[in-house]
This record gives sequence, structure tokens and C-alpha cells, in this order.
Amino acid sequence: MSTPATLSLRMSCPGCAAAIDLTGRKIGDSARCPGCGKLQVVLRSRAQGDVPPAVVTGGLSAEERGEVRDALRRIKLRRVGQGRAHVELYPSWAIFTAGVQFYLAAILAGQNLIALGEPARGRRLQVAGVLAYALLGAGLLFAARTLDLEAVPQVARLAVLAVVPLVFAVVCTQAQHAPAQAAREHGARQASLLLPGLVGLILAIAQAFAVYFLWLRLDG
Repeated sequence: MSTPATLSLRMSCPGCAAAIDLTGRKIGDSARCPGCGKLQVVLRSRAQGDVPPAVVTGGLSAEERGEVRDALRRIKLRRVGQGRAHVELYPSWAIFTAGVQFYLAAILAGQNLIALGEPARGRRLQVAGVLAYALLGAGLLFAARTLDLEAVPQVARLAVLAVVPLVFAVVCTQAQHAPAQAAREHGARQASLLLPGLVGLILAIAQAFAVYFLWLRLDG
């Protein structure tokens, strides 16, 4: 009984470990795995046999370029996760919940990005969150003092107050979720929520009193 011939030019799929035939392929080409059906980039470090080097061709198709981008993104996230396995990160659900006071969501998300090795991006997000919160508060106070809010339906007012924090919560959560999740998969621990919770509560109470007394002064 005959046995199947061993492939001389091949590589193992990083997803399912199936053997991919590289006959007619070059380094840098893409080959579809017969096991999982995904396109994999032919790398010199993975190829077995004398696979020829890459040459300039007509380029990849749109589907192949998309597969390559996804593969590179997964590799980058995996490296970030492996390199930041020792850090402590705030959970994404806490960042989303903190969107009620969305400057706090920006601060927590920014701290995650700083811990993940993106300090400039994390600080920009924190500054943007604080400035946006201050500008929104000033805008709402100005509108309350200069516009006839009684003419605006209550549903519309509630929608404005709810949609803005919701959008900011989604933005802050998504900004850090993928690299943070990769780090958690490699052992990153959850940071304590006690201090951010207390700070958020104290600032919320202080903000409520400040708005109340300012409103009384303006009315007087």
C-alpha cells in the first residue's frame, strides 16, 4: 500500500498546525491552509525547504491584503501581551461604567495605555477627557442660563445628557481593550478599583454642590 509523499516545501499553519504546501510559492506570498482555510503569510522562519525569496509581482488581492493586515495585527497584539504580562490593568467594564463621568473613563483608559507601553497616547486621551468634560459642563451651564430649556422636550434633553457620556465611554473602552485583553491572556492582573471609585464619588459630590451653589448665586 502506498503512503502519501512528504512535502519538501512546506510550513506549519500557526493556527491549526496543518502542513501547507509551498510548491510554487515564494517568501512573502500567502498560502491558504488546507486545515482551517485561513490565508497565512509565507515567512522564512516558518518555511521548510528551499523556498525562493520574494520577487516583485502584481501584488496581493484585496482579500489577501486584508488577511495579511489581520495576521500582522494579531502578531503585534500577541507581542504586546507577552511583553506586558506583569502589569496591572483596569477592566474594560469598569472603564465603560466610568463613562457616566467620562473624564474618569478617559483617566482609567489612559492609565491602561500607559501601562501597555503607549504613554503619549494614554496622556492625550486623559487630557482630552478632562477638557471635554469641562467644555461640556460649561456649555450646558451656558445653555441653561441663556436658552429657554422649557421649550426643549424632556426626551431630547435626556438624550443629550445620555448619548454624550455613552459615546465617550465606548471610545475610551475601545481605545485600550484589544492590547489590554492580550496582556490579560498572558497573565496581567486586575488593578484595584477602590481608589478610582472613591475619587469618582468624591468628585461627583463636589461637582453636584458646585453646580448647585453656582446656580443659586446666578439666580440671586
